[in-house]
Amino acid sequence: MNILFSIHELALNGAVIALLEQARRLRDRGHGVHVITPALEGPAAALRERFERAGIVLTQSAALDGFDVVIGCTIFAADALHAALGRKPIIWWIHEGYAGLRHILSNPRSAELFARADGLVFPSRAVVETVYAPLLEGAAAGRIEIVPGIVEPPPPGARAEKADGVIRILCVGSVYPRKRQSDLIQAVAALRGSPIECVFVGHYFAIDEPGKSLADGHPSRFVFPGALMPEQVHELYRSADIFCLPSGDECMPLAPVEAAWHDLPVLMADLPTYRGVWRHGQNTLLHPPGDVELLAWNIRMLVESPRLRNRLTQQARVTAGSFRASRAVPLFEAALARAAEGTSTKTQP
Repeated sequence: MNILFSIHELALNGAVIALLEQARRLRDRGHGVHVITPALEGPAAALRERFERAGIVLTQSAALDGFDVVIGCTIFAADALHAALGRKPIIWWIHEGYAGLRHILSNPRSAELFARADGLVFPSRAVVETVYAPLLEGAAAGRIEIVPGIVEPPPPGARAEKADGVIRILCVGSVYPRKRQSDLIQAVAALRGSPIECVFVGHYFAIDEPGKSLADGHPSRFVFPGALMPEQVHELYRSADIFCLPSGDECMPLAPVEAAWHDLPVLMADLPTYRGVWRHGQNTLLHPPGDVELLAWNIRMLVESPRLRNRLTQQARVTAGSFRASRAVPLFEAALARAAEGTSTKTQP
């Protein structure tokens, strides 16, 4: 099968890494894979070699004639999918939570496309049931596909430097208000006397107050290295003690799964999209979004209880096993086949 992906940008973020992982495995299984993307600039230009080494063709435009199916990667691929609507089978691969829903509801063309796409790929059943259910009433079962992202166990490698006696909390994700990095900064600042350092990996856009002022006042405690290549991120995982993603809105991020493979205890906000995957007290500790005090208590519990850390990390590794390619790639291939053939067989989660 010849597959055409479209994505609005190739940046150092989770959606792009998910695309690379899925596309290169489809290529390994004999499919032709092209990706339409704008020109690569800045640090993300290094991604070109990763795609091309995997046999994936990057292009800024492509005729549809030679492709069997067109896949829009992220909610912002609507324009490319509209161009293929009625000409080729189209799949919308959704990576966004409520932000994606709001985007669709505010854009009539996107709402029409959502209703007419041959397949809709989501990373979990909870994302469908808690976020997009209002748009899917009466939808044929075969249009809704549940395909987890791919996160394989990382290979051994170098460990980033860290001062002796310092507890490092790692947060991976673009830095802007929806991710609520300010909550983590406030929680750590409240834990006076604890030698905690926070490293925020991701492109820096903005941080809400009072987190910004606290971070600016303690630059050695709150570190922002920017967007990094995957190898550099894994070096930081190996040096960290705790992973935290305090976002107020997510779909099914892959960074917590990466952290689980690195045996890091995972802290997150309690989002409905995580249900059925991340369970408080079993494989993670959750706090209500924006509850800085409870987040601080969760951090303190992990710092003070090795038994709790071990129990959470053991179960989190079990959870990470459901994100392996051996499960995700056949599900994605089945979604492609159903869209291309116009069938309506339901994918089981």
